[in-house]
Amino acid sequence: MENDFSPRLEALEASTEALQHTVRTLTDHQVAEPCLLPGWTRGHVLTHVARNADAMLNLVTWARTGEKTPMYVSREQRDADIEEGAARTADALVADVEDTHDRLIAALQELPESARSARVEYGAAGTSTEAASIPVMRRTEVEIHHVDLDLGYTLAHLPEDFTEYMLGRVSEDYSARDDVPGFVLISSDDQRRWTVGAGGFEVTGPPPSLLGWLLGRTNGVGLHSEGALPALGAWR
Repeated sequence: MENDFSPRLEALEASTEALQHTVRTLTDHQVAEPCLLPGWTRGHVLTHVARNADAMLNLVTWARTGEKTPMYVSREQRDADIEEGAARTADALVADVEDTHDRLIAALQELPESARSARVEYGAAGTSTEAASIPVMRRTEVEIHHVDLDLGYTLAHLPEDFTEYMLGRVSEDYSARDDVPGFVLISSDDQRRWTVGAGGFEVTGPPPSLLGWLLGRTNGVGLHSEGALPALGAWR
């Protein structure tokens, strides 16, 4: 477990450091501007990133104590907290992101090895996973929302290992759904493939572009397919 956990923490810290570097000089005007997520400003994204760190900290507490501690009290409260925090100043938003990250990292570093195999639940469906996955879950939030801020960090800037992991993970998630047709994703170099469902038509392109389409962040720009790309709906 230790051999997996430490690299996951290091990757999370590197991803968060990159995000913090991007947002550290934001102005009040910039945080109030729209981002790439419809209906949200950058202030919404940064508040969500901070509250998600709090939510992950709840999962660490659950793993450490064995007492069920959900990520959020409710979906409604989560949404209300994001809305309430979105209009804060740039300094307040950035400090919130940094402070919550520091608390989460400290708690993860102190999590006993025996607690890393404890089962915790996440998402609306209450999906069960090992606590050792918390750094990976958190890194996903940090990297994807870094792109959503629309501040020059694009899908092409995502770390290669992260893009590869996400293509596998999201393909598996879509494979479990009945409303998504089967297809095969193929990297431009024809060296890597990811199959959704039973497979089917092929979609070829650079891995960041493939991931952007899977996540609903693009309409399939940069991809080649045998016919029109299907509507996938929201990943989650």
